[in-house]
Amino acid sequence: MDKTKKYESMIVEMIGRLKDVNYAYDPNIHHKLIIDRESHSYQVMMLGWDSDDNRVHHAIVHIDIIDGKIWLQKNSTEIDFGKELVYKGVPPSDIVVGFLSPELREVSDYAVA
Repeated sequence: MDKTKKYESMIVEMIGRLKDVNYAYDPNIHHKLIIDRESHSYQVMMLGWDSDDNRVHHAIVHIDIIDGKIWLQKNSTEIDFGKELVYKGVPPSDIVVGFLSPELREVSDYAVA
């Protein structure tokens, strides 16, 4: 299995666990997985209507594979996807925390780009 396929499998497994998370405070909100294998882009969307009849529609997780590296573009969960990926065998040099500025990435435990 090539590296991109291996990383894709890890990402899909990790974000797949979020699909069935329910919100006790609002049962009308659910998660939808967006998996684009061609572009190597993976998202978890929060969708529905809140108790005030406001539309809820935003990404809570967005991960891409770009040039052989896993880019953590957005993470609004308590899960540390970087640590989980390292635990699964991904070298920190193949993980980029894209939601940090390049300056902050330099002092992170992961790749700058």
